[in-house]
Amino acid sequence: MIDRRWMTRKNFIVGAAVLVVVLFVAGFYFFRRPPRAEMERYVPAAALAFLEVDSLSDLTDGLTGTTAWRELAPVLGLSSQIKQVGFLADLMGRTGLGPDEAVLLGRAQCAVVLTGVESKAGETEDGPYVHLRPDFALIVESHLSPQAATRLVHTRGPIIAQRIYGDSVEAASEDYRGSELLVFHGPGTGHQLIAASAGSVMLIANQPEAMKSCLDAIAGRAATLAEDSTLKQMRPEVDGNAAVFGYVTGSGLNKLFEIWPALLAGRSTEPETVTSFTDLLQHISEQSATGLLYASEFKAGGVTEKYLTVLRPEVGEALAQPFKPASGASLPLLASVPRSIERLTLLDVKRPGELPEHILKQLSPHLDVVAGVALREFVINLRKQYGLEPSDSLGDSVGDEITLVNFGDESPSAMLIPVTDKAKVQPAVWRYLKHNGATVTNEGVDAGEIMISSSDDRRAAAFVDDNLVLGTRDQIAKVIETRDSRGGIDGDEGFKRVLSSRPAGSSIISYRPRSDDAPRLLLALSKLTRVTDGSRELLERDSARAAIERLPGSASFTEFRNYGVYVEARSAVGSFSLIGSLVKPDQE
Repeated sequence: MIDRRWMTRKNFIVGAAVLVVVLFVAGFYFFRRPPRAEMERYVPAAALAFLEVDSLSDLTDGLTGTTAWRELAPVLGLSSQIKQVGFLADLMGRTGLGPDEAVLLGRAQCAVVLTGVESKAGETEDGPYVHLRPDFALIVESHLSPQAATRLVHTRGPIIAQRIYGDSVEAASEDYRGSELLVFHGPGTGHQLIAASAGSVMLIANQPEAMKSCLDAIAGRAATLAEDSTLKQMRPEVDGNAAVFGYVTGSGLNKLFEIWPALLAGRSTEPETVTSFTDLLQHISEQSATGLLYASEFKAGGVTEKYLTVLRPEVGEALAQPFKPASGASLPLLASVPRSIERLTLLDVKRPGELPEHILKQLSPHLDVVAGVALREFVINLRKQYGLEPSDSLGDSVGDEITLVNFGDESPSAMLIPVTDKAKVQPAVWRYLKHNGATVTNEGVDAGEIMISSSDDRRAAAFVDDNLVLGTRDQIAKVIETRDSRGGIDGDEGFKRVLSSRPAGSSIISYRPRSDDAPRLLLALSKLTRVTDGSRELLERDSARAAIERLPGSASFTEFRNYGVYVEARSAVGSFSLIGSLVKPDQE
């Protein structure tokens, strides 16, 4: 006879198991995120660049999880509840429960698309100027119903326009191939904002052409960046778990280098070097670069950013050879570099004294005549700046490591070079100091002599032990003082960690012991949330100073690979610090 109690218990167990499975499956579908859209399919193939954020909630979680936030947020009064915003937005985005705006925040994928740049250069009594006007569109894949997306465009579009242009904004509408364009005109000519929707996609643009090209791409009427071969092949090299991804097309790079000379106008005391350098960049970019990829992710309490400039294979291989890192470099010059510097850059390659000539030899066969001449002119001008005649070759007269030091004193960076043959290097040093007819005086110090030029840039030089130091008189004095006191940056714990984590293929290392990027970002966020007025004086308080001192420095590593130039940068907040530069305190 069957025990009814046993059957009841068995049925209960089976029923409970089934219920758990059903709840698990239902929860999986109920709480999972909407499938991610490939945002490059919404970007016109002719675009210059685009920047993509796949999850605003993940971005909030990542930023509030950094060491910079943990140290500075309490000091600036930023609420700990901000950390919950990402979680709540993600929850509403997964479930679809809540107002459309809240669900949008949890679901939205965003991309800013640059379709063109108009530049205008001129000169006034205050000096040269450059006015740039980018043509852009903001594309938001809402993952909402088309009706909800259209409703949000019609209700929020006018509000956004009024906040930008004020109450005097004028509204109109027009049709473009079945899509309604809401056009908002601000005061003055050329001030406009255009909003539209296409299915679940919402768009805002500042020019009709930018809006129409994106609508054509979304509707399949025009080619998109999804077919871009460089993007498809190289994106996995930088985008593993990126919170932000960006791509600059080959035409975008060409446009950048077209306006580069205007951006540099008036910023150098050596115009001939600037001219040859910008010519060189433009010509090499046109023939060699096929795109620039960027990715940013939150990692180890900070932000890791990756940049990859993709080059034609033959050009990439030509650059990789001269920039191959030297093996077994001891970096002895670090003991003479003060810890109080602004930035340090190490160049670690074999025979760096011949690097410009080596690059010229490797790269010239892969460039046309015009680019080859630009490269040759740049090398000649560069050598001339450092007192090298066409027949001079430093060769093995210098060691494998060159150190560039920015002291933060508004002077050019100092250069420290290990010397193996002082007699061979000395004539070039004298020509460097006597550039443009300058005279040279000697000042005796404990380590020997500092040779000081009368040139306007206050250049000076000294042989300190077996090293040549090029810089100003005060910079050289600091180097000598640091050497004697044994207080060099080689003893800095943060820098030791940077060197120990150095990728094997990196030939250029840059390090900043301190940075105001993270404090500037957190200060800006405190103003945006109306916790403070954004005054820089808040960062001068003892508690803020102590928190800033606990933040790690930033570092970047550059590798020259066969297919391009790869840079990995590690810092407290990365390029998110740009938000801080856009927010001014009340008194400003």
